[in-house]
Amino acid sequence: MNWLKQLLRRSSALRGLVSLFRFLRQEVWFAAWSRIAPKRFMDQAHVQRSWDFESAVSQEWHNRVLAAIATAAGAEHWGDAIEIGCSEGVFTSYLATRCRSVNAFDISPIAQARAAERCAAYPNVRIGSLDLVNDPISGKYDLVFAMDVLSCIRGRRRLTIAVAKLKEALRDGGLLIYTDNSMPLDIQRSWGRRPWWGRPLAMMEPEDCVRFLQRQFHLQLVHWEQYTSTKEGSRDQSIALFRHEVAQRGSGGNYDQGIQEALRAGSVR
Repeated sequence: MNWLKQLLRRSSALRGLVSLFRFLRQEVWFAAWSRIAPKRFMDQAHVQRSWDFESAVSQEWHNRVLAAIATAAGAEHWGDAIEIGCSEGVFTSYLATRCRSVNAFDISPIAQARAAERCAAYPNVRIGSLDLVNDPISGKYDLVFAMDVLSCIRGRRRLTIAVAKLKEALRDGGLLIYTDNSMPLDIQRSWGRRPWWGRPLAMMEPEDCVRFLQRQFHLQLVHWEQYTSTKEGSRDQSIALFRHEVAQRGSGGNYDQGIQEALRAGSVR
């Protein structure tokens, strides 16, 4: 029986290493393509339908996000919204019935076309192209959505520039809605939440990103929840809402100055 226990222990360790290898291979591929050719990478992901935002798991997640916003902003009349990374427009269609206007953007032309088709019946929705790192955001909004987007931006300097644009797009008293998921739970259990590969791959766990948004950009955290779906192979999901208050403005509210202040605050690469 001892030999059987040893074999099981070795098999478990081997399975853990195989899982880690697959995860790191995927993350290295993602980190490289998200920098080199993000539009092409996201186009391919939509061709392969890597995400299913109409699934029961996604519906649960969307409903929790909507409920959190309703608690913070009221159940009706959410004003003007901008959604970065709208994908095929599933969540956009939910916002269309709750917001005065919705400007929804994605870097993928394929995603934009599908979102435009899905939301064609909503006259208050506009679909467009936007690369959050390289393109400016026009206008001011009551709600700014960055759902599962910031983890796609690798490198602290690039992330700082992107978040500065999101904050600048907020009206006084507006809400920034951030969501993301963690590493797979089996990887976390075996290797911890801050493993050695986090820095070389420029990975930031959701709770670290929440602290980054609070400390570097002085946004007020008004809601934060984490939950795990019952689906096998799932990840922890995080939902965080931040409010942009008048008193928390930087001097003059200048966008370029805000970026420089954030870049100077700590070791930003």
